Amino acid sequence: MRHPVGIVFFWVLLAVLVRGTSPNWESLALDGDFDYLPQNRLSIRGERMLDVAFPANRPRSQVVILIARPGDVFDAADELASLDLLRRLHHRLAEITLFGGLSHPESIDTRANIARESLNEAIEVDEDYFELLGKVPGRESVSVDRLRLKLAYLDRSNLLQSLGLSTEAGPDMQAALMLDPDIATSSPRIADRDLGAWTSLLDLVSWHDTVVGQRLRRADARMIVLQSRSELAATHNIEFLEAIEALIAETRQSHASLLRPGLEILPTGSAAIGGATLTAAKEAIKYTEWFTVLIVLAILAFVYRSPLLIAVPLVSIGLAVAVSTGTIAWLAYLSDHVDSSVLGLKIFTTSRIFLFVILFGAGTDYCLFLISRAREEAVGVAWESAVERALAGVSGALLISALTTVVGLGMLWIAQFGKYHYTGPMIGICLLIALAICLTFTPAVLRLMGPRVFWPNRIAGATFVPAVVPAVMPVNHVDGSLSASEPIAAATTSPSSGSRAGFGSGVSPPAWWGLVALWLTRRPIVTLLVGIGILLPLALPGWSREDEVTYDFSSQLSPTSDARRGFRLLDERFGIGEINPTTVLLVRPDRVSDKELGEASKRLVTDVYAVDGVRAVRFADDPLGDFPPSRQMGLFDKDAWKRRALKTHRISRNYFFSESPEFAGRLIRLDVVMEGDPFESETAQRVTGLGDWLRAQTRLDDSPIRGAEVLLAGTTPSIIDLRDVTTQDRQRIKWAVVISVFLVLFVFLRRIVLCGYLIFTVLLSYYATLGVTLIFFSNLQGADYLGLDWKLPLFLFVILVAIGQDYNVYLVTRIVEEQRSHRGWLSALRRAVTRTGGIITACGLVMAGTFLSMTASAWFPPIRGWLGGAPPSEEGSLRGIVQLGFALGIGVLLDTFYVRILLVPPFVALLDRYRARRRLRRS
Repeated sequence: MRHPVGIVFFWVLLAVLVRGTSPNWESLALDGDFDYLPQNRLSIRGERMLDVAFPANRPRSQVVILIARPGDVFDAADELASLDLLRRLHHRLAEITLFGGLSHPESIDTRANIARESLNEAIEVDEDYFELLGKVPGRESVSVDRLRLKLAYLDRSNLLQSLGLSTEAGPDMQAALMLDPDIATSSPRIADRDLGAWTSLLDLVSWHDTVVGQRLRRADARMIVLQSRSELAATHNIEFLEAIEALIAETRQSHASLLRPGLEILPTGSAAIGGATLTAAKEAIKYTEWFTVLIVLAILAFVYRSPLLIAVPLVSIGLAVAVSTGTIAWLAYLSDHVDSSVLGLKIFTTSRIFLFVILFGAGTDYCLFLISRAREEAVGVAWESAVERALAGVSGALLISALTTVVGLGMLWIAQFGKYHYTGPMIGICLLIALAICLTFTPAVLRLMGPRVFWPNRIAGATFVPAVVPAVMPVNHVDGSLSASEPIAAATTSPSSGSRAGFGSGVSPPAWWGLVALWLTRRPIVTLLVGIGILLPLALPGWSREDEVTYDFSSQLSPTSDARRGFRLLDERFGIGEINPTTVLLVRPDRVSDKELGEASKRLVTDVYAVDGVRAVRFADDPLGDFPPSRQMGLFDKDAWKRRALKTHRISRNYFFSESPEFAGRLIRLDVVMEGDPFESETAQRVTGLGDWLRAQTRLDDSPIRGAEVLLAGTTPSIIDLRDVTTQDRQRIKWAVVISVFLVLFVFLRRIVLCGYLIFTVLLSYYATLGVTLIFFSNLQGADYLGLDWKLPLFLFVILVAIGQDYNVYLVTRIVEEQRSHRGWLSALRRAVTRTGGIITACGLVMAGTFLSMTASAWFPPIRGWLGGAPPSEEGSLRGIVQLGFALGIGVLLDTFYVRILLVPPFVALLDRYRARRRLRRS
């Protein structure tokens, strides 16, 4: 190797430049699963139409604050705390509306009206709060500065003044001055207030509303719905959720002396679940990175027990992580800002976990293999020659290993679903960078440091003779019986080498690997049948229950998280479908008046109620779906006023009829509430049936929507598209990965039967791993188990088939190398198993350990809390990451300790025995 100093300098400089200048990962992350669906899917087209038809302030997610006392009824103190929270949220809405609206002339009227209504409601609730406070015993304990919303009166006065309504503004200013004489000078202007966390807030509806409030109230529960302009997986939702939680905590603290135990105030809904999921993902990334480094450090310390040898792989991998993550961040940035059609790479928050774990696992494996071979070659030759010979000896195996992984993962590129589509090439690029560093930087460092890298140990030569078998093993090349022909490498451990179980600085493999090699090759048929027979009972449930997955986003969170508990309570008290309706968009080919469009809507709604699974239909004439066609109502009916009021209510204005020039007079919008949970497959079938029925109606001559285009939007239609796309991807990618990995193996090994068998072993390992994972989590989570995360089967399959093949490749390439050294097939097999046993085991432990570190967020925080440290966060772990880390760790351990030992060597022995006998018959 020439110019080792230059190689080291080049990589260090490149890492500093790339990582130091790369854009922030979080600022580039696009996390929503629905954002990665193909643009031609029905739900995506529906969402795009909503953006065009209703461009002004369309909510894209929501936070539902559920105030509940399960199993009891509200008392005055509960109502008081609820009103206190509500009045502050109304005032916050007014503040953020004024903060973001009055600076934009095109929206000043609309926003001024919303701000005025919000301030009116804040002050009205404030008066109700103050009136109720006077009736509650122990009211003296409530902080005086919380008694009145002084700023609300001041803000309304200033707003009315700006609108030219000085007469109406006067009383509010007087009220504000009565409450605080210095308020005009001591209070910050709206532009100077800390409102950054609330910028996504669009509107608010609560149980206190005189028109719609009855729908948001139960004897033991109250509901506040905050509409947000952010997508459910927007990173801003973390800050938004934290601000809401801080306001809830403040409310609780102020009324703590009045409230009985048991009152729940829980933020949930799509934005809250999205924010909590992102928070849990950040925690998962933090714990994964910490424990990945610790596990690799511990294994390297056990393998080498040399500080310098521990440092070399860690520095190499650190450089690989820096260069790789910086490169990916730059590619994602250029895709967004330059030309997405050329680069087209997007990243998401949890993709960092995959990159970090796989880089540390695979990079450490590459370094271990190189260092182990250098240690082996250093017996009897100069160190520089040993490093060069080691590099020449392992580069082929490492190249096959890396290419197998890169090609296998690269097949994700053919996926329609974006997160699959981008993940494979992303990891592939990073692995190639890691391989380049391990084949250039690592040997350059080893050469510069010399044999002192093994300090305090030393390289010691030894004759590889096991204590329990003779140094020369006579082997018959046909059937494996003894003959006086070939030596076999066995081992004793030199005490001076400081090695332990073959992992020390000496080169002698442990004696028991020689015994394992003998045992495996003497009875290959029995070993093979027993090995496969043990795995089959585990593989069968994995094969039969592969589709047992859940698309329920809330199931990602811990059952103890506020968002998850609130979601369950919301479903019990109000029905989750009420806040997750399916939006139906019908675009007529002809343009008519709003009146005609309204009449067409009425005719259609009457028929929609007859469709299976439809609970309620919300449209312009019935914005809440309270008045189905079967309900007769006269002019003086007690609820007639409510129906008239709803038509002009804020939630109905410009909601059902589009003012966009493209869709005015053509677009009918319905919000259909379906029976069941929006995430369940039964609900998906009902929504699919509704879509089919609507499309059939467009073909009828007397239909009010004849010739109309039908689109569906909302949670359930998006889940339907997500399920369809990912299921198709899984089937297509599995075949592509198997074929591509087989071809890579065949190009290098040129043994079609052996390559086919290696593929069979990883498939068996995959299904056995999936079966173990299903059994483990279904028993661990009990009634709370909804299924494995829907992304797990494909990621597990691709990673296990691609990465799990590495250890087979390391073993088989060594067998081929030994055979090329003019050893007989049996001697070559035994020598390869003996020589590679320890290092492949170490590599497998490293890779499994890095994958299992993905589970750290589930078990480390509780242990830390139990030991007196910080308690676990309420969001808890991210279940999908924990499940995948567990499955990948188990799968790699299975490949390392079972497949590579019990399934591959016996088959190679049988295959070579058959070939030897056939050659003998021919001769």
